[in-house]
Amino acid sequence: MSKLDRSEWTSDDLVGGHPVLDFLNSAGGRTKLRDMERLTDFPTFLWWTVAADVLSEQEARDLHARAQDDADAAQAVLADTRRFREVLHRCLMAKQADLDWPEPERSQVMDAIRQALWNAHLESDGDTYRWVTSAQQSDLKLPKVRIVLLLEALLRSDDLARMRNCDRCSWLFIDRGRGRARRWCSMAACGSRAKSAKYYSRKTTKSE
Repeated sequence: MSKLDRSEWTSDDLVGGHPVLDFLNSAGGRTKLRDMERLTDFPTFLWWTVAADVLSEQEARDLHARAQDDADAAQAVLADTRRFREVLHRCLMAKQADLDWPEPERSQVMDAIRQALWNAHLESDGDTYRWVTSAQQSDLKLPKVRIVLLLEALLRSDDLARMRNCDRCSWLFIDRGRGRARRWCSMAACGSRAKSAKYYSRKTTKSE
């Protein structure tokens, strides 16, 4: 099993405005197809959780040590987490298009939320409370459980109405701009490519 590598993730990978959307954006490339897998192994996934503030660095290192003792279990957890990511992506894509969530994906997400809440406990967070869980409660499944708990909070938040799909790729993001006119996951990526494509299209048309 490979080592944890801090260089795997940068701010360009975390443009969703919410950890759950950044999780969904760990797949997909330059088009609407979900044809690029970034969570290629368990250590890479663990370092993503640190970059996205899902786990602390110490929690990730502790889980990495556990995963080294049972690589097959870690791989199974990763495979399950990636399957859940695509199920959730289909649901939230339906949501941002004002469509009903598809089945059986809706039931699978609901079951994941119920299970995560069953293993969590309430903890004071200033003037409010939040659901929390630890590695002792969830073991190698801790990253997925934390993501699901964050999802449960997202689904009840005002941010859900601000969720958008990039005009060019499959990534999702929260548009907190005043006019809510954001079209791209990021200007550095899809925005720049779209402008370049438009420029070359005009140039080609003029030359014909």
